[in-house]
Amino acid sequence: MTVELERLPPKTRQRVEELMRANGWSFSRAINEITETAIASGAFAQVGKKKAQVLQLVTPMRASGRDSSG
Repeated sequence: MTVELERLPPKTRQRVEELMRANGWSFSRAINEITETAIASGAFAQVGKKKAQVLQLVTPMRASGRDSSG
């Protein structure tokens, strides 16, 4: 996904430009910082998608040849 400053809504563009000026950041750095903050704040869990259970995402480890105790 590509985010372009020129395509942002005027109010959003103004806020991003203020963030860039205040911190001396490039547009890319500002977008990365915004994205990291959104993820850390759980923003993507709030978009209305049901959270998957952990076992649906990662299969449980089974005792096997990977076990170094044997």
